[in-house]
Amino acid sequence: MAVMPHQDAFEDLARFYDPIMSQVNYDRWLTVCTALAELQPRTPFAHVDIGCGTSVLMKKLVRLGWNTRGVDLSWAMLLAGRKSGPKPVVACADMRALPFARGSCDYLTCLFDSVNFLLDPADLGPTFREAGRILAPHGIYYFDVITSRMVTEYFEGRKWTEKNGRFSTTWEGAFDRKTGVAETAIQVNRNFISVVRERVHSMDEIRAALGDAGLTLLGAFDAETWKVPVKRTLRIDLIAAKEPAADVRRKFKAIEEQLRERME
Repeated sequence: MAVMPHQDAFEDLARFYDPIMSQVNYDRWLTVCTALAELQPRTPFAHVDIGCGTSVLMKKLVRLGWNTRGVDLSWAMLLAGRKSGPKPVVACADMRALPFARGSCDYLTCLFDSVNFLLDPADLGPTFREAGRILAPHGIYYFDVITSRMVTEYFEGRKWTEKNGRFSTTWEGAFDRKTGVAETAIQVNRNFISVVRERVHSMDEIRAALGDAGLTLLGAFDAETWKVPVKRTLRIDLIAAKEPAADVRRKFKAIEEQLRERME
């Protein structure tokens, strides 16, 4: 059982989070998320968003009528998400120890680089094993990760200020290339400074941990194009399955082609 940390890294930042991220294209995740739902053998299916944050994606899914629940390690983020719009069912929990019964979920998402918040590569194993434990046979697991290119291109050694409506944020990024850990300090106005840490995990580490967890990787794609990742890829979408049925790969290939066309 993983131990939840005493300090919530988003405790101060959470109430500002959605305005700060207002430029983020959540609809891209929604497009992929709903397309992959076609792989579900039954309707309705049970969906869980791991690392749901302020529930932005979940609120979109609730409006579509999905049976969705969410978990996040930050109480502050969960509470901030309940201040407006639909209020999905959420719980504070560690992705390495999920509060769901074995085989009770059909479809898992873990997006906006939530997996990168695991700073120890050894935590990939427990995380993917938990996903495999709660997934029903033929269940789908869609997650994404940032690449080192994302960090070196936009964060490493940079400092900048952004206007976010009624407040401003000053960002400063650092990257330890030896450990793969990126550190971003975010100051709101002239007040508190929050420090967010993420680790860039290699595809070899991810593939090995998925295999050990009994999950089959169906594909890994550049998140912006849904083509094969290249050196300039900033974010990778990964889709895994638990005991995929014989026709899943055929259906997935068709969805892959549809998404590639929609991203053009």
